[in-house]
Amino acid sequence: MNWHMIISGLIVVVIKVVGMTLFLLYFPQIFGNSNDGFIPTVSYRTVCPKDWDFYQGRCFFLSTSESSWNKSRDFCEREGSTLAIVNTPEKLKFLQNITGAEKYFIGLMYQQALKRWRWINNSVFNGNVTNHNQNFNCVTIGLTKTFDAASCDISYRRICEKTAK
Repeated sequence: MNWHMIISGLIVVVIKVVGMTLFLLYFPQIFGNSNDGFIPTVSYRTVCPKDWDFYQGRCFFLSTSESSWNKSRDFCEREGSTLAIVNTPEKLKFLQNITGAEKYFIGLMYQQALKRWRWINNSVFNGNVTNHNQNFNCVTIGLTKTFDAASCDISYRRICEKTAK
């Protein structure tokens, strides 16, 4: 027997086994269960805390409990995050895909003095908000495919966002 042939064959088998194992382990995390081409909503335990979803270097938490906008903001701050800043169409689509039929507060508020919508980090909002009137100064997403004005005092679920670690 030619030892070079045996060693070469073993190396090929080991490489194939390792490659297939890595493929099977990481395929769901790379491609997810979604059929719309978006990056998965799988939470990486080494990147995001338990029960948080990972997307584009950010971690998102969708609550199951409801509270006012101020209490939602305070909750997110206690978690080391902010209410979500949904400033790209891709991020909006990602969040709408996982919110289902519920409404969630995000970090967008109407500033009466400036007469304009601003994100919680004080950046400018360049979009449209539906149902805006004098008493609806906060925003929800989820039930519809739009940014919907809502009363800040009514209880809704919340989406918190923070940088992945």
